[in-house]
This record gives sequence, structure tokens and C-alpha cells, in this order.
Amino acid sequence: MKLSYSNPFPKHTLSLLAKVWLMYIFLAVGAVYGVAYFLQVYIAITKNRAEISQVQGQIYSYEAKRIEKRIEHTKQILTDMRSKAVYTLNVRDSIKGVLEMIPDSITIKSITIDYSSLVLQGIVPSKENFKSTIQQRLNSIFENSHVEFTRLSNGWYSFISINSSVLPFIEKAHD
Repeated sequence: MKLSYSNPFPKHTLSLLAKVWLMYIFLAVGAVYGVAYFLQVYIAITKNRAEISQVQGQIYSYEAKRIEKRIEHTKQILTDMRSKAVYTLNVRDSIKGVLEMIPDSITIKSITIDYSSLVLQGIVPSKENFKSTIQQRLNSIFENSHVEFTRLSNGWYSFISINSSVLPFIEKAHD
């Protein structure tokens, strides 16, 4: 360039303006990739939290169902106990009524009360006397009622009345 009127100056491949633009383009692309990576990580974390929340929801749902079943079971036990208490009171009152209405002509030798049965042993002047006074009341209390009479030498009858029920009216002792 010796023949040129201008002084030579070094020429760059990229101009200063192009370098600035390239820097901003790379910076923008890097920012877009950085935001995209951040969003992917955030989505993965949110997905994990959603799965954890779903599992916790299932656990709480299972626990709620289990508690509801226990409540229903407890309500059923309570209902059964109330009906059993009413039944026991009725049986107690009925047996008390039977014992109070035994006439003086009937002699009771023994009374055995078991969990679901009542056994009366005694002496009665006639079968009809027993059937009209005690047996009717026992039939109303117990599902099964059976009487055996044995004639004694003096003309009276020895009786054994065995009465049983499906439901026990005396609670068994628990350890």
C-alpha cells in the first residue's frame, strides 16, 4: 500500500458493532437456556411435591376410612351393648317377677342361674299349679323352656324346670 493516499490501518474480521451484537446475542441465548433450565428444575421439583402431596392425600384418605370403620364398629358395639342392657334389665325384672309370684304352695329347693339359662328345682302340689303360675312367665322370658315332673309318695310333684336363652343375660367375667 505504498501507493495509497491513506495510511494503512488494521482491518478486523468483525467490526466493533458486530462484536457488541454477537455478545448480546450470546448473552440472550444463554439467558434463555438458563431460564429454560431453571423452569425444568422447577417443574421437576413441583412434580415431586405434587406426587408427595398425592401420596399424603391417599394416606389421609386411608386413615379417614379406617377411623370411620372404627367409629362404625364402636357405634355397633354401643348399640349392641344398649340392647343387651335393655334385655338384661327385662330378664332381671322378669326373673324377679317370677320369684315374687311364686305362691306359698310351691317350695323352691334350688335356683341356678347361668350365663344363658335358669334352672329351678322344687316341689309343687300339682302340675297345673306350676304351669299356671310360673311356667307362663318363664315361657315369655326364655326361648327354650322344659319342665320335668316326678311324682312323690305324698302325691305332690318334684319338678326341674330348665330354661335357656340364645342371648346370655349374665355377662361372663373377663380376665
